[in-house]
Amino acid sequence: MDQKEMQAVTNRRVGSHVPHDGWNVTVAIVVANRPAVHLLGTGSLFEIGGYRFVVTAAHVINLAHQYDKTIGISDGHESLVALPGNWQCSVPQSDSVEDLLDVAIYRLPLSALERMKQVSFLRREDIDFSEQSKTAVFSLLGFPGIWAKPSRSEGERVSLTPLEYTTHAYAGSTESLIGYNARYHLLLDSSVKDMTQQDGSPAVIVKKDGQAATGPRDLEGVSGCAVWNIGDLEVPLDQWRNRRPKVVAVNTGVYQKSQVGRATRWVAVTTLINEAFPELRPALRLSIQD
Repeated sequence: MDQKEMQAVTNRRVGSHVPHDGWNVTVAIVVANRPAVHLLGTGSLFEIGGYRFVVTAAHVINLAHQYDKTIGISDGHESLVALPGNWQCSVPQSDSVEDLLDVAIYRLPLSALERMKQVSFLRREDIDFSEQSKTAVFSLLGFPGIWAKPSRSEGERVSLTPLEYTTHAYAGSTESLIGYNARYHLLLDSSVKDMTQQDGSPAVIVKKDGQAATGPRDLEGVSGCAVWNIGDLEVPLDQWRNRRPKVVAVNTGVYQKSQVGRATRWVAVTTLINEAFPELRPALRLSIQD
């Protein structure tokens, strides 16, 4: 068996642990600039205490708010649902000018939920708040901007292509990673050159101009997606099935030069909900203690 065949076998075995039903809790986040609709990023759906939320990265939402544009999400089928009103976004800590958390939430109203019949919601049992292994393996499900085509008329739909991307925890030096804080963040190895396709061959990701993608920043559009822990490099693959995939973080940033992705731990999401919706605090306390 040559190296390509060995890689293909590994890819199939690892791929079997990617939460393919995770697409049911994943939505594209778009912005309307009539008559065009553009991809902004990716979000995930989360339910707690009977409230249902969209979760994404704050920088995705702030970009739309700068231009006072309407934000929407995919409805799990082929349509988009407009989300008027305010999102709750994290803000810089008192001792920082940068928003280190970079998460945003939006409580879905009944009018939106009535149109979202093909989706599911993450629940407490799908979340892992524990410390992550230095050899953990993660999967991201999102919509890269380099593959998205905006709509150009009222009757045209924005075209989106999904990406399932699996990688492992970054184990290199963090000295040059400005803004990284181990308390808030997870680091992911995001070197595009190491990506392979299911058949074991190198993955060549091409941008709209025909040039090859060079790093994690070229995959913008997956910002805001959920980060799933699907296994551990120190655990035999045939034992990965003993633990179901869990969401551990929100994909929020990249360090292009170092080829490293940054994700904000999910506890930042529940902290934001705790601050914005006091009535959910009892449910949140029980959730984190479980």
